[in-house]
Amino acid sequence: MNWLALAIALPVGFAGTWLARWIGHRFGWLDAPGPGRIHSRAVPGAGRPASLGAFRLGTIIAGPLDTPTIGLLVGAIAVVAITLVDDLRGLSPRDKFLGQLVAAAIPVAFGVRIDGISNPFGGIIFLALAVAIPFTLFWIIGMMNAMNFVDGVDGLAGGVAVVAAAVLAVLSVRLGQYAIATMGLAVVGAVLGFLPFNFHRASIIMGDSGAHLLGYLVAVLAIIGGAKIATALLVLGIPVLEVAWTILRRLRAGGKFHARDTDHLHHRLLKAGLSPRKLVLAYYAVGAVFGVVALYFQRLEKLYALGALVLLMIATLYWLARSDRSPTGEDRSGG
Repeated sequence: MNWLALAIALPVGFAGTWLARWIGHRFGWLDAPGPGRIHSRAVPGAGRPASLGAFRLGTIIAGPLDTPTIGLLVGAIAVVAITLVDDLRGLSPRDKFLGQLVAAAIPVAFGVRIDGISNPFGGIIFLALAVAIPFTLFWIIGMMNAMNFVDGVDGLAGGVAVVAAAVLAVLSVRLGQYAIATMGLAVVGAVLGFLPFNFHRASIIMGDSGAHLLGYLVAVLAIIGGAKIATALLVLGIPVLEVAWTILRRLRAGGKFHARDTDHLHHRLLKAGLSPRKLVLAYYAVGAVFGVVALYFQRLEKLYALGALVLLMIATLYWLARSDRSPTGEDRSGG
């Protein structure tokens, strides 16, 4: 593991984000408040190229540029380019999904695939190529959307990504995969350089492209050097489960599952009285706790931990549903 990646990515990310914020105000490139966002004023939304640049610089200087790494970097550029167009001009849901598919297909074309998954009862379940490729695309696209779904509170998506990347880096060191650990440190440094400007109240936001980039990086890092899917699922369990719950909730309500709203788990926790800072720290803590579980528990124990995480999510949603109603039974959630 090369700590130079962290030493480079952090100050570059900080300086790049400061510059992006200045440019945003100087030229009026501001993101206005809208559905699913809690910022009440227009702020620059150009923090994603700075984070990408910091990650790339840290990885290129401190890490070896093998084929999977090149695929990861090229795909990361595609993620930012495609979703930046969506941030600036707006893409239809179909075009946005096609863009996600193209970006996810790039590392796959460079040989990054989930060829097998760990059997909780022992051994590896190997996947045929016809299954491995669609499953890998589903994993990467799913993680991009999971991170994007939690990007509704200042500092939330970035901090969750830091925890996930740090856990993957530690696991990679334990497995002797030092090059992958170096890329994890580059992610940690790039995002830590961004977070001081993004924590509540944020003076710059990452936008959909930044959230997609973080989800993409974590997803691909979990694949390279041997699938660490269970670890990533535990650390990012709440965002992943929220994607599934949100899609089911929107479809059940007869709405479009891709439309923004303010009924995500983090929004409902805010409505229940949790402050933005406490909410973000709670997400960090849950991710860190289950990250430690992923590092020290065995396969079957990880399955039990994932079940406990699902129960925690269900219990939280049940409590929020009850708190949305007054003692007289009248709904006070605002519809």
